[in-house]
Amino acid sequence: MIFTSELYEKVISAILCSFNSTTTNNEKQNAFKYLEDLKENHSMICLTISFELLKQTHNQPILHHYSLHLMESIIKHKWNILKNDDRNLVKKQLFSIIKSTYLNQIFAEPAHIRNSLAKCLVELIKRDCFEKVNTTLDEIVNMIQEINQIQ
Repeated sequence: MIFTSELYEKVISAILCSFNSTTTNNEKQNAFKYLEDLKENHSMICLTISFELLKQTHNQPILHHYSLHLMESIIKHKWNILKNDDRNLVKKQLFSIIKSTYLNQIFAEPAHIRNSLAKCLVELIKRDCFEKVNTTLDEIVNMIQEINQIQ
């Protein structure tokens, strides 16, 4: 499976369907099954979708929330099976999102979005900083220093 705009739109539709109060339980269940299957079997595609959803500042908060849920879940449950290049990509993208979110003042979003972003960072730190000697902690310190310099 590869990332396409059709797949991206289908995921958005499934997310909105699963959280829409007017859809039937059967439709919600099918959308949920589709999303769970995607999350279980296609980690890198889910991360790509997550990052794409987060880049879109005009998205509904539910899409941002679900994209962070995807990212957190993959970091928690699939981190050990990701290749090193993929892990580095996740770190790079997450740091980029944190920087851009802070700098663009998107922190005006609901607190649960900010909390979800923080959970992703904490899960990444738990899996990457303490397993081996790594530069993740240094990268976080540098990111914070960059943000402070910009202020």
